[in-house]
Amino acid sequence: MELSNSDRAVLRLVQRDADITIAELAEQIGVSPSAAQRKLQRLKETRVIQRTVALVDTKRVGGSVTLLVELELERDRPELLPGLHDWISRTPEVQQAWCLTGRGDYTLVVVAGSVEHFDELASDMMTSNPNIRKFTTSVVLKHIKRSLEIPV
Repeated sequence: MELSNSDRAVLRLVQRDADITIAELAEQIGVSPSAAQRKLQRLKETRVIQRTVALVDTKRVGGSVTLLVELELERDRPELLPGLHDWISRTPEVQQAWCLTGRGDYTLVVVAGSVEHFDELASDMMTSNPNIRKFTTSVVLKHIKRSLEIPV
């Protein structure tokens, strides 16, 4: 899908604040409210905007701990990858996951209620996924930036 300059402006604005009103959106991109509504709807229908989510302050919902988990897999077990992908998809504590090149095979962003909670989760991860050779965990001490904005 070809994006116009005003489509890109809509994307920049709704990524920063999905609660922006149609009137505010229209004013900021210089179109009528009905045109802004159509643009937003088209971006959703074409799945450019996949879904709208809320960023929740982890400190205000129970003192969660954020961890970056790097997984190394066994190379001779590719038939087990769908099981790992399923485990990642159905585990709510896994906020984001990437398959990547480099030292590790996957990196996960995990938000757990406590280090003990993560320990239980890690045990389940290893038991459920025999293709994982090892994992390395880094605990996030401070969030410097937290965003899902894509530059457009």
